[in-house]
Amino acid sequence: MIMMNDREYMKEINSRIKEMHTMIETISDIALQALKDDKVGVSKEICQWSYKVRDKEDEVTAGCVEALIRYQPFASDLRAVTVALKVSYYLTRVSRYLYNVTQIIDDLNTKGCESEEISSMLEEALDMVRQSLEAYFNRDALIAAAVLKRDAGIDSRYRQVLEKYKGVKCATGECILFNGLIARVVERMADHACYISNETIYLATGKRAGNRIPECDTH
Repeated sequence: MIMMNDREYMKEINSRIKEMHTMIETISDIALQALKDDKVGVSKEICQWSYKVRDKEDEVTAGCVEALIRYQPFASDLRAVTVALKVSYYLTRVSRYLYNVTQIIDDLNTKGCESEEISSMLEEALDMVRQSLEAYFNRDALIAAAVLKRDAGIDSRYRQVLEKYKGVKCATGECILFNGLIARVVERMADHACYISNETIYLATGKRAGNRIPECDTH
């Protein structure tokens, strides 16, 4: 690797994270369309993309380890490296959640099942991921805080899906399971947008919002 000064190594690390984000945008489009159209058979494609995202995470990790050893950063520079490590991991988890969505579509007989609400939830969660990355790349604590505020809405919508299907007598077991499982996966994806946002707040301010906050359960 070419010798880089302390600012250049973070540019290199963040360029890898941007590549991860681009891949996730591609995965998001495929998974969301599969959910809206009840399209089976795309999980293998998404799985391959998810492996590519994980490979990029490995590149980020290698870059961060090298930066820690070679440059021995401290204060805000050290925060930047450690936060990048976590952000890359959280993005890999997002890619796996998108894979899980397509797995559920493939595994269950969902023809005729309602998917409007869970599709809308997925769109909102993906927008939270985009917003959290915008905050990260711009070190914008205000945008990050806005993501945290949105998480309560996703949690509420998840509970509403569960409550709705408790009282629906005509729904098949597959439809109930389908909506409940995907709503749960989407809720976890939104949590990871919150985790990225929490790390951004730490990056920008040097202070953590805390390991647990009401809007973003970190279990």
